[in-house]
Amino acid sequence: MKKVFIVLVYIAIFILGFFIAYEGLKLSRIFVKNPITSAVPTPNAFALATAKPASEVQPVKQDAGTYNVLLLGYGGPGHDGSNLTDSMIVVHVNTNTHKVTFVSIPRDLWVNGNQKINATGISAFTNAEPVVTAVTGLPINYFVATYFGQFTKIIDDLGGITANTPVAFSDPFYPILGQENNTCGFTEDQISTLKAKYSGYNLETQFTCRYVQLNYKAGPVSLDGTTALQYVRSRHGDSDFGRSARQFAVLEGVAAKLISFQAAGKFDDIVNTISSSVKTDLDAGTIKSLVGIIGDPKAYIFNTVQLTTDNVLNQGTSSDGQFILYPKTGMFDYSGTQAYVKANLQ
Repeated sequence: MKKVFIVLVYIAIFILGFFIAYEGLKLSRIFVKNPITSAVPTPNAFALATAKPASEVQPVKQDAGTYNVLLLGYGGPGHDGSNLTDSMIVVHVNTNTHKVTFVSIPRDLWVNGNQKINATGISAFTNAEPVVTAVTGLPINYFVATYFGQFTKIIDDLGGITANTPVAFSDPFYPILGQENNTCGFTEDQISTLKAKYSGYNLETQFTCRYVQLNYKAGPVSLDGTTALQYVRSRHGDSDFGRSARQFAVLEGVAAKLISFQAAGKFDDIVNTISSSVKTDLDAGTIKSLVGIIGDPKAYIFNTVQLTTDNVLNQGTSSDGQFILYPKTGMFDYSGTQAYVKANLQ
């Protein structure tokens, strides 16, 4: 029973890598082939897998008993910056202190190479890993990623979830997929006039038919796949920092729903569904070994860490006019962010 519950926690963690591209984006050149679904094409890969020796899954160059998983997400076709990372979250598991910490990294963080950190994962996971390690001080052992389309499918396969909204928010300009070029009834002359008067975001918001308004009160809210995606991607209702808090709320909702599936005896089917919807370099044998190493998840405390302007970051503008975040300790000096993350892992 304990092992099944632990797998539930791991699957819930893995789903948080959902902020990624729609189906159709070719990831075969970006991510490794999913070893769970390809190597073990069965409804229950975990039950049939053989656990690897603990020595083979213990990371080197970090404290014994600690593990770090990087969760990545992309926008995909139909979105501006379709290949840019929409979300980066490091899951830090400490089996010594029995603590799991989610470290959220803002996508506007300015990093070496004079680019935002959300541009580092375009070519491959290996591009993002050293940058994330430099910012957080955490060596990355594994990664997990999936698509927007797959995320909505997972939520719908779960029958929807309930998320506890941390703070009320309203977003009047959530983009409707496929309406990016809708003229909203404007003539060519009217559009020319608008372009002469406005630019950038101010121009885009003149075409109100391209957007839908989102409104959420603080407290529990029921979400299906489509609304869950809107909920975690909305940017104009508060900020990227607020969005990160909603991502954590969705994670908790997913975990709760998975537990209900386990209680109903439907765990094997949902594991098969989820494992086919993520990209990861974790194979079934490694996960099964980690299940034994981690032990009883009920003994763990869950914590979240956000790198924000309230703690270690400043906001500014790049030389080409982009909004950026950078460390208060100085441009490209991540000693402060590393120290903050370390202090909050205790």
